[in-house]
Amino acid sequence: MDTSNEDHAAPARGVGYWAVIALSIVILCIGMPIFAGGVWLIMLGASSFYALAGAGLFLAGFFMMRMSMLGFWFYLLTFMGTAAWTVNDVGMDFQALFQRLAVPLIALLLVLLASPRLWRGGQSVNRETARREGGEGVVPHMAFSSPDKNV
Repeated sequence: MDTSNEDHAAPARGVGYWAVIALSIVILCIGMPIFAGGVWLIMLGASSFYALAGAGLFLAGFFMMRMSMLGFWFYLLTFMGTAAWTVNDVGMDFQALFQRLAVPLIALLLVLLASPRLWRGGQSVNRETARREGGEGVVPHMAFSSPDKNV
């Protein structure tokens, strides 16, 4: 009877994986109250923007937690809707736009940083595997490394 765990070993989950999980939890925790508040505003006769934005954030966080690129696309769509709604609401006043879009823009940058991990479905790329498969540009730090250690 084989008692080795090599065939049944869990995939290695590095810092990038856990960073995406943490980001997705933050997005989920922001999306849920925005959605609930948006539903309340709809019942009061106000705009449905907050309910839609909350649902978009919730879906983005949910799919990011599952390491799916759908999380990236839902966040991008939610950000674009937020930007359009903000411009419609305040016009082209830079200070008002900045106040309303600064935090969503920072979150967009974080989601963009998470997108390579989401693209790979949460899997990290091993240097040897990437080199063997000819993955130029797959891992950014490999762009400056040489397969020949003497160069």
